[in-house]
Amino acid sequence: MRVAPLDSSSGYLQNGRVNLLAPMLMGLLAGQVGEPSGDDLKDLEPSLTRHTRYRYSADIEAIRKRGVLRVLTRNSSATYFIARGAQRGFQYELASAFAKSLGVRVAMVVPPSRTALIEALLTGEGDMIAAGMSMTPARAERVRFTAPLMSAKRVVAIHEQSPKRMESLEDLDRFVLHINRGSTMHRDALMLQRTLGRPLKLAFIDDDAEMEEAARRVSAGLYEAILIDDNLLALAQAAGGSLKAALPFGKSRPKAWAVHPGAVDLHAAADRFIARSKRLMAVLYARYYRPSALGARRARDITYRADDFGRISPYDDLFREAGKKTGIDWRLLAAVAYTESRFRPEAKSGWGAVGLMQVLPNTGREVGYQDVTSPRNNILAGAKYLRRLARRFEEDGVSKRQQIRFAVAAYNAGLGHIRDARALAQTTNRDPDRWFGHVEEALKLKMHRKWHEQTRFGYARATETVKYVSAVQTRYDAYVRYVDLDTSIEP
Repeated sequence: MRVAPLDSSSGYLQNGRVNLLAPMLMGLLAGQVGEPSGDDLKDLEPSLTRHTRYRYSADIEAIRKRGVLRVLTRNSSATYFIARGAQRGFQYELASAFAKSLGVRVAMVVPPSRTALIEALLTGEGDMIAAGMSMTPARAERVRFTAPLMSAKRVVAIHEQSPKRMESLEDLDRFVLHINRGSTMHRDALMLQRTLGRPLKLAFIDDDAEMEEAARRVSAGLYEAILIDDNLLALAQAAGGSLKAALPFGKSRPKAWAVHPGAVDLHAAADRFIARSKRLMAVLYARYYRPSALGARRARDITYRADDFGRISPYDDLFREAGKKTGIDWRLLAAVAYTESRFRPEAKSGWGAVGLMQVLPNTGREVGYQDVTSPRNNILAGAKYLRRLARRFEEDGVSKRQQIRFAVAAYNAGLGHIRDARALAQTTNRDPDRWFGHVEEALKLKMHRKWHEQTRFGYARATETVKYVSAVQTRYDAYVRYVDLDTSIEP
């Protein structure tokens, strides 16, 4: 395969969809001291997410330099979903392990449809496709496929109480077969027409609908028949779907990751990872594709599936209230809370911090809350404390975007350690006004006696704080894609 070399330079995306899964925090403080007005949140997200307007294609060296592997995927119960604040799914967990092996974090990018995945890869919206994509010769002319991760047999599925009989493929033309026009299902249907020597009754599914959505529509009586992978059919049945496999169709299809045709080194690294991760893949496959497994049950817990219903947690209204009072994007507060406590209001730390936001009682009193044990007071106290921290960096003349990064770091490590790190950044020719790649690196110096003895607050658990900021950022990046900023509070 002859391809042009990758262009790792960046440029603003002028047309098309803006990728909201970016490497930077998008959260924000609204403007001035005191209670924010409604205009404080207006237009903040676009101004603070300009970096997300870049598209670029990169091989492994550039990916490591940027510190993020952008993974193109789709939302489905087995592939990638967000439930009760956590990103989950077979492809998400496996891609995260791969990113960790490269020494970078993972950012999941979800194009508007499955048929848009390859175009999104080729135009630089992501570095790799991890979406259970079937390997086909036509696709292999456009992308580099890795070694297969799994395979699946395709079946014809109908409602379990369908009055029509389907005993062989000869009976298929009695049913309206719903398929996705741009997928391998369409090619399968056309091939079947040629084999049978007569036309089928074909109807086309919305381009953004996944197989599991098509299964739900069969169960609801909206579709008569679909083509679906057998492992996804089993998950749909476990979720209560009233459908059954009527006929097998074709051979098992290998599923693989795909990278840009010019990403030769990334392709090689992915193949090495897959070769040594057979056990991990077996564990993850059982977790998400075995209907009785915990991962599959979590995917069926749709109450707080952000990707399906726009809800992050049971405490969204409290986060919205705190956001309205402090001017902080409530989705950032939710990201902090999940990172601190996994949304467990009963959580306690060995340092005495309590609740969803892991607030110390003394800190709560400092910001006006004598009791921080209730979820509402705990969230309000944590939000006001985060606002106070950011205001300190505002006083230092730090840009608003960096104020939040420093404030999140200080929420974890303490204000003194972050100010020490900014001073060390200045000393070591780093930018004291930028967190990523600068102050975070200076903070790591405080783990070594040579450096921490020169600082006011001494030794710091820097690795924990660096991971903490990245974790908050990554969750926030995911939340903003699925949940609106709307700060209205339900009565």
